[in-house]
Amino acid sequence: MTFPRAARDSLELAVAQGVVPGAAAALADRDGPGPLMVCGVRRQGGPAVTPDTRYDLASLTKVMATLPCVLRLVADGALGLDDRLEPYFSHAGWFQSPSLADATVRQLLAHAAGVEPWSPLFARVSTRATALAAVLQARVEAPGTVRYSDLGFMLLGALVERVTKRRLDAFAREAVFEPLGMHHTGFGPVRDAPVAATEDCGWRNRLLEGEVHDENASVWDGVAGHAGLFGTAADVATYASAWLRLDPRLGPEWLLREASALHAEDDAGVRRGLGWLLAHPGVFAGDAARGYGHTGFTGTSLWIDPEGGTASVLLTNRVHPHRSRGHGITALRGSFHGLVHAVAA
Repeated sequence: MTFPRAARDSLELAVAQGVVPGAAAALADRDGPGPLMVCGVRRQGGPAVTPDTRYDLASLTKVMATLPCVLRLVADGALGLDDRLEPYFSHAGWFQSPSLADATVRQLLAHAAGVEPWSPLFARVSTRATALAAVLQARVEAPGTVRYSDLGFMLLGALVERVTKRRLDAFAREAVFEPLGMHHTGFGPVRDAPVAATEDCGWRNRLLEGEVHDENASVWDGVAGHAGLFGTAADVATYASAWLRLDPRLGPEWLLREASALHAEDDAGVRRGLGWLLAHPGVFAGDAARGYGHTGFTGTSLWIDPEGGTASVLLTNRVHPHRSRGHGITALRGSFHGLVHAVAA
């Protein structure tokens, strides 16, 4: 297992051209994480990226923390995929029709509950409790409507906390990260390890280094179901390897296969499993991609190809020093993941 020369070149060129300040990439197979490469800097004018550099994983949080936590609860019989929200949050969607109360765990995981995609919670509330109260009144379209929704995964994170009586970061560490040996992955803030900077945030009036980039996650104290996780490329590869071999520490084989099976498809042909984005024409890993993966707004991405037995990880901080740069991340993802898995195929 090696990086194709063309994939290495595409990443180094993106750094040289300023598409991203720096990057860490890794490969994995069923035996575990494999080769790692780093290039560029952690912040403009700052130190070089090193293998132990942690990146703000953004929406990879959905599939690396919230999804496996939910699956663990399902495997243990503490939660059902077709459970409705109402028994856990009796005031969900109060006085609304259709109501959030009727959304199921399965629908929320597949972004098929019709929940509105996003809301500027950070502009209206300032605590985890009020953020949850606001999300519990989120608008819902017709049940079954496929809409990629941060709010839906905020609810799932809150559901994990409701069932376990523990905060999401503590349960994810105990149920997922520690069993898999992911010792450099966790929710922020990151204070004791090298970390890639994200945005010079005008709202918070500081450069974000080790502090979650996502504004709504910030009012959840940096621990939310949709964002907030930090990790290294090697740890993300460790996680991907566990999915490649259907590691029982993530759950029984039937449940892991269920997560990567088709559960929803929108009008544009975007196909979704439980949490995972499935291969389809136009997917970020290339039209020829097989398998499933996910991306994060900060410039992160993960692709898993069970048929080929390989996975690829790309971590960047394309939002540094501001989110208006890094528009080439789509092309970079396509070339990097596509080149890796084309060779693997």
